Amino acid sequence: MSTGTLEAFPAKLLPMTAQLAKAPFRDAAWLFEPKLDGYRMLVFLRGAKLRLVSRRGLDYTRQFPSIAAALQALTDEDCVLDGEIIALDAQGRPSFNALQNRAGVASDIDIAAAERRSPALFFCFDVLHLAGRNVRGLPYVERRQLLQALLPASDHVQLVHADADGIALYAAALDTGFEGVVAKRKTSIYRPGQRSGDWLKIKHTASAEFVIGGYSKGKGERERFGSLVVGYWDGDELRYAGNVGVGFDEERIDDLLSRFAPLMITRSPFAEKVPVRAGTTWLKPELVAEVTFAEWTTGGRLRAPVFLRLRLDVDPRSIRRLPDAATRAPGGPVIRAIPARTSTDADEARRLLGALEQPLSRVDIGGHPVRLTNLQRVYWPADPALATAAITKLDLIRYLVGMSSLILPHLRDRPLTLFRWPGGIQGRRMLQKHPESALPEFVETARIFSESKGTDDEYMLCNNLATLVWLAEMGTLEIHVWHSRVRAEESSVERTSSAGSAANLASSQVNFPDYLLFDLDPYIYSGAERSGGEPEPTQEGFEQGRQVAFWLKDVLDGMSLQSYVKTTGKTGLHVVVPIVPTLRYDVVRKLAGEICQHLLRQHPETITTEWDTKKRKGKVFMDYNMNVRGKSTIAPYCVRGLPGAPVAMPLTWRELSAAGPDPFRMGALSSARKRRDPWAGVLDRKQSLELTLAALNS
Repeated sequence: MSTGTLEAFPAKLLPMTAQLAKAPFRDAAWLFEPKLDGYRMLVFLRGAKLRLVSRRGLDYTRQFPSIAAALQALTDEDCVLDGEIIALDAQGRPSFNALQNRAGVASDIDIAAAERRSPALFFCFDVLHLAGRNVRGLPYVERRQLLQALLPASDHVQLVHADADGIALYAAALDTGFEGVVAKRKTSIYRPGQRSGDWLKIKHTASAEFVIGGYSKGKGERERFGSLVVGYWDGDELRYAGNVGVGFDEERIDDLLSRFAPLMITRSPFAEKVPVRAGTTWLKPELVAEVTFAEWTTGGRLRAPVFLRLRLDVDPRSIRRLPDAATRAPGGPVIRAIPARTSTDADEARRLLGALEQPLSRVDIGGHPVRLTNLQRVYWPADPALATAAITKLDLIRYLVGMSSLILPHLRDRPLTLFRWPGGIQGRRMLQKHPESALPEFVETARIFSESKGTDDEYMLCNNLATLVWLAEMGTLEIHVWHSRVRAEESSVERTSSAGSAANLASSQVNFPDYLLFDLDPYIYSGAERSGGEPEPTQEGFEQGRQVAFWLKDVLDGMSLQSYVKTTGKTGLHVVVPIVPTLRYDVVRKLAGEICQHLLRQHPETITTEWDTKKRKGKVFMDYNMNVRGKSTIAPYCVRGLPGAPVAMPLTWRELSAAGPDPFRMGALSSARKRRDPWAGVLDRKQSLELTLAALNS
């Protein structure tokens, strides 16, 4: 083995960095190390002098005396080492927060206390200079051999583990509390200060670092702080990347504001004009934030960014925009996003419809392969009583693709509740809210805290055409959605993440519905129902439900609230009022209940709000209790897993006047793509319930 070339002891070196990759892998030409969640450090050891130097060139030797002492005792030879310092929490797991607290202490007494409270370790993974020789040109595997000979057993210094199985190590790293893995090509040389494809980092959380150039104020409880204004360096110009308003608690806000105080300036540090929110304060671009986000928009802005933490160990001048592919990873603490936004426009749908005319087992949708199987499987058998033909999986996929421009806007960013019949409606029905196995990369998900479990649950989202087709392939016949979204562009209020705690959930966007829902179910029986069964469609039941819907519309009109109606695909109707998502579910539910009680007092012979189904007989049940977080309803234009494939059909109020009890059916709706959408623009017509309530109380 070569020992490198002679050189003078380097006074300064910059660490080599890795490119981001999407998923763990196995390859005989690579080795894999756990990716540590700490401060990157170079160790300069020359004689009796030792320095721990961060990526920013800051000296941290004094803050970590135990590590410094252990490194000092390593060898009598001069050396430069590369590694990472991590700190452990009270449970002995890696904690970046504990590390930042340790790095920030100044007095000897505080440093000694921090040593006891949060032990720190230096994991060494490379050697750059050894015994007067430059070893950076040696292959990675040879440099590891040098480290194995150099590093004795120590409580504070360890050689990082390396493994040939990247997939297994990735899983083990996450279980241990690390971020993921770093893949290193066995033959790679060390390139100081360069980001090289010979090193790849695969992280559980897709994130990138951005310079903080300002912050805005919020509203209500978050008045003192709303969002960070962040960007990246493009040459000598600071480019605006977006505002980050999610991921903050009061402790983080206190810390940020204290750090911002000495950095305030009067003019924007950004090269271009930045959209200014209320109370924006500009800052010297001297702090770095690590941020997760879904993707870059076509306008060069961050989509769905979430603040992770400050990176005090990173030089703000080093921050550049990474290639789009380098900001993607297979998971995230809040939102798992697709690698690229899939096209759902009319041209893409038409192209796919053409492809579905041919025998095939896989389709490409927006660059994503979607596997199709058993396309002739019958999901809905022929029903002579309803005069409906058999409907196959292929028929369902064609319907969803053809209607995608109408369906997808009502699904976007809403947690899904799925009803699946993989063998058709005569087989077993499966209720699914959470992923049961690994998802295709194009399926987005959101993490939402479960108060009953005390942990986060993962929910699927349907934000693209590929996912819509995949759901049909999986036997999903009914798609139900929440009445709120995980992110809402029309909301001016900064929200926290929905993951991590009950407090986060309570103030997150998903706790603020963007429509008021009234579920009207006639309990008028035909007499042909099975014992204990739901009412069958009848003319009398439909007419009573329609009458209640128009009474409700009159009340809403009197409140200056525009309402919309759709069939449920069963016997009932949904009346929907689009609202700006600024009020919590409990407030919205209370208002809906008061409206229902008002109508009940006016029409007690027709309306009921009784929970006991036996007491509903002969009346229309007005259900306002659907206005609860976690409740879901059939999405507009989506199909039901009932005989004849009925559809939840949006109508105009005039169309409702002329409609009858027979449901709209999937097989007869091929022409619906040509008719005007009665709910066109409904998603943009958000109304302020706050103004409505203020007017009613004035």
